[in-house]
Amino acid sequence: MLSERADLDPFDLKILKVLQENADLSNVELADLIGLSPSACLRRVARLKETGAIRRISAEIDPQYLGFGLTALVAVRLERHGREHRRAFMDSVRVEPAISLAYMVAGDESCFLLIHLRDMNHYTDLVDRILHSDANVVSHATHFVIGEVKSRSTVSAALHLPDLS
Repeated sequence: MLSERADLDPFDLKILKVLQENADLSNVELADLIGLSPSACLRRVARLKETGAIRRISAEIDPQYLGFGLTALVAVRLERHGREHRRAFMDSVRVEPAISLAYMVAGDESCFLLIHLRDMNHYTDLVDRILHSDANVVSHATHFVIGEVKSRSTVSAALHLPDLS
């Protein structure tokens, strides 16, 4: 794994920024945008993958296109926070396909979940299976999304760059 950002030079950072916006570019197109030869660009992308700077390249699918028009943010409070208690809860969260993000947090709440749902029946079923059936879940508070302002699941590579366009 990449241990320090100092291992990334300006070309690496620009590759990350461009791929983050459009990972569907061919290597030739990427190399042209970055200002490198295609072979040098390909080597750098391979190294960024090997070191873990690029975790994966995937398609971002609109949940509504698949019939998941209801989005909820759920704050969950656990009674016990020991390793085994957290693991049992998180194991059930990991296998639930409707839950797209889950963060264990410090503070009043124990966990935040981002859930994409078909409808309220889907929500009720999920809450019964994941939250109400777990004796370690003390409470949960659900907030239904009424509008999306910004959606990005990763840190922006642009945070580390001056404007290189």
